[in-house]
Amino acid sequence: MAKPDKFRFKKSDSIGAAAAEQDSQLLESCFINTGDLDRLRDCSNPRRIIVGRTGAGKTALLLKLANAESRAIEVQPESLALAHVSNSTILRFFSELGVRLDIFFRLLWRHVFTVEILKKHFQIDNEAAKRSFLERIKDVFQDQRHRRAVEYIQKWGQHFWEDTEYRIQEVTTTLENSLKASAGAKFSALKFSAEDVSNLSVTEKAELIQRAQKVVNEVQIKELSEVLRFLDDVLDDRQKRYFVVIDRLDEDWIEENLRLRLIRALVETVKDFAQVKNAKIVVALRFDLLERVFRRTRDSGFQEEKFESLYLPVEWNRDELANVLDSRINKLIEGRYAKVDVKWQDVMVKEIDKQNTLDYMLARTMMRPRDLIQFFNFCIAKAVDRPQITVQMLREGEGEYSRDRLRSIADEWYADYPNLLEFAQLLEGRPRSFRLHEISELDCCDFALNFQVRAGTTRDDLSQAAAQLIDAAIDACEFRRIVIYALYTVGIVGLRTQSNERPSWTSTGRRSVSRSEVAPDAGVAVHPMFWRVFHSKI
Repeated sequence: MAKPDKFRFKKSDSIGAAAAEQDSQLLESCFINTGDLDRLRDCSNPRRIIVGRTGAGKTALLLKLANAESRAIEVQPESLALAHVSNSTILRFFSELGVRLDIFFRLLWRHVFTVEILKKHFQIDNEAAKRSFLERIKDVFQDQRHRRAVEYIQKWGQHFWEDTEYRIQEVTTTLENSLKASAGAKFSALKFSAEDVSNLSVTEKAELIQRAQKVVNEVQIKELSEVLRFLDDVLDDRQKRYFVVIDRLDEDWIEENLRLRLIRALVETVKDFAQVKNAKIVVALRFDLLERVFRRTRDSGFQEEKFESLYLPVEWNRDELANVLDSRINKLIEGRYAKVDVKWQDVMVKEIDKQNTLDYMLARTMMRPRDLIQFFNFCIAKAVDRPQITVQMLREGEGEYSRDRLRSIADEWYADYPNLLEFAQLLEGRPRSFRLHEISELDCCDFALNFQVRAGTTRDDLSQAAAQLIDAAIDACEFRRIVIYALYTVGIVGLRTQSNERPSWTSTGRRSVSRSEVAPDAGVAVHPMFWRVFHSKI
């Protein structure tokens, strides 16, 4: 059935919010299952780290999983009291000294997940339930292989009903005390400050590192290995599956360096938990954040490929995105009339510039639901009191959408490129496709000088490249390459390293071109999403 004759777009109309957590009602009724949700709900399926760009639908998947599974447990990073870890002068002292705390971070995650699952399984929410639980595990699990696990649970069990925050502080305090004790009488005068690190001799540092690393390496990891086997035995009913879901790891829930270390430990813990057959830890991460984690925390012997089987890339095709648009348009109209069956063609012009309108719009997205939803919302704003979005309305909406998406990209990548918007202006007024060397040396030098005057001293890669160009530490060719590769990384431009090939894009979040491949005559293509905001020439 076509759209009702009396339908008119209203000023307040929208087919969804930019963020999934603000879009819960529409998400519930308009969710398009591409098969990813089924993979996540299958505990035997190895896919458990949802990866993709912002707006690809990672949070939507987690929300649907949490709603679909009655035994889902949501863990919010900001609720973990990890500021206690970050603010610990003792942990910071030993970390700066060179002691690797990764095993401890894995302990934290394992401890949190194990306790949360056991609390849910045994319904431990008060003192009586706690006592009953401790008695049950002592009676049921008496064999030798469970001894360490039961001892571990008994040790920490008295606080099972406390908040996760409390338990993390408790475990951290235990490690702090052990590290202080490891210093012994010889280092009793230490205040465990940054100044102490610089005042120690090389021999003293080596001795302290050896002592402390031994403490960290022995920090109940063996007991926790037993706990995972114990957990696997406890959760023996395939009809009772448990899911722990974690989102918002790309937000500022903790200081950056510690956050990357904790995420690395989390990824490893997710892999470890795969041995528990009826429990699954499901995490959402942006590809670029995952890449930064591995780049900044890489150590000898690290093999990134061993985690590949855990990844669930969130990607969309044309038909799936058309279904997203149609289902939301239907919901909008259904809220005002009887049940209808409306397609996008019923409320929009069918062609623009001799191209199918949906294809025109999708070409100006990164094939993400959020982009398409936002594009259509901007078009709605131009069609108030009208029954259909015309070509003119679509073009007007596209201009605002293009500016909005550029700001969104800048926000998404602010941690890496805080001055991205300024450097992107090197694309202003250029052709939609050009050779890298067409950004002249004069353009580069003028931009770098003006940027330095405005911004002063900043420490990100792009700002440093501008400073190096001014100081003649690099030439214009290298400056161009650094800037364009950054714009390629965030998805603003595509790169063509060979004249006979199509541009490579990072719309999915993964890069297929390395910076060393970007030659002076490399082809640069501005993403159609940004043609309007950069006034790109044909």
